[in-house]
Amino acid sequence: MIKYKKDIGIIGLGRFGSSVAKQLRSMQRSIVLIDNDEINLRPWANQVTSAYIADATDIEALKKLGVHNLETVIVAAPDNIEIVASLLEINVKHIIARATSIKHARVLKQIGVDQYVLPEEEAGIRTALIAGSDSFIKYSKNMTEMGGGFVMTSTQLFNNKIENKPVKELNLTKRGISIVLIKSGGVTKIPTGDTILKKGDLITLIGPLDVINDIFEIFNKENQATAKSNEFKDTVE
Repeated sequence: MIKYKKDIGIIGLGRFGSSVAKQLRSMQRSIVLIDNDEINLRPWANQVTSAYIADATDIEALKKLGVHNLETVIVAAPDNIEIVASLLEINVKHIIARATSIKHARVLKQIGVDQYVLPEEEAGIRTALIAGSDSFIKYSKNMTEMGGGFVMTSTQLFNNKIENKPVKELNLTKRGISIVLIKSGGVTKIPTGDTILKKGDLITLIGPLDVINDIFEIFNKENQATAKSNEFKDTVE
């Protein structure tokens, strides 16, 4: 029986659900897997301790497993209205459900889902953003579309005009950019304004796409041309 509320439940281990599970595992999060087909759970047999074959539309089955003890459940199965209704019935606090269309998303919100995701639409937006930006193609290590024109992405620092400077001297917040993580020398940390930037650091940023494009160009040029140097000077001042 599921007892630990901080575990994250995932219902439906198809392609999308498996992708979510792999990402959560890489983040060292404990997960509980539920699927009505044993075949979908087999690849996880040696990777997780909590995997259950169950009909997630069956309220009694969910109660027996202890799903009501989980704070967060991700419903990755595409046909999920009945599953969501069952989770709401047993008072799961936080439900994140997969939507297959805008109409489906509206229905999910109407019946009480906290958050929904549209995997196909988000993948399309992400692909367009990458394809339409030379900087992303050249420099981005990954990207998550955050909505409202904002993205989270990572890039390495190669500009010797920036290395050995503290984060606060870049004044990136004036342009709507936040540095949220820095991986330096194999160690990942949340930076402060006094964190010193080193050449080769992997930097994760959140901000407007068009501004991040400019920042990518600045971070990745080892020998800045005069025009770019002046642009950087304006940025940090």
